[in-house]
Amino acid sequence: MDVERTIEFILQQQAKAEARQAQAEAKAERQMAAIRKLIQTGMRMIVKNEELVKVTQAELRELTAVQKVTETKLQGLIDALRRGRNGSHRKN
Repeated sequence: MDVERTIEFILQQQAKAEARQAQAEAKAERQMAAIRKLIQTGMRMIVKNEELVKVTQAELRELTAVQKVTETKLQGLIDALRRGRNGSHRKN
């Protein structure tokens, strides 16, 4: 048995294992960076969505108020048409 060759083999295997470990750590770090970026983008989207919901709710409240005014005016018009011609009736 050649001790030097055995030691050389062990050192080579250790170097290969360390290189694989470094590659795995680099890959994991890239994946973590990508996940962080996805989370940050998702959080920005959530904030923007919440802002849009608030704007939409405000616009719906405005639209509801305007719709009530329109309904009141329309009902007044309908009532006026049912009563006749504002009190002026033509006689032939």
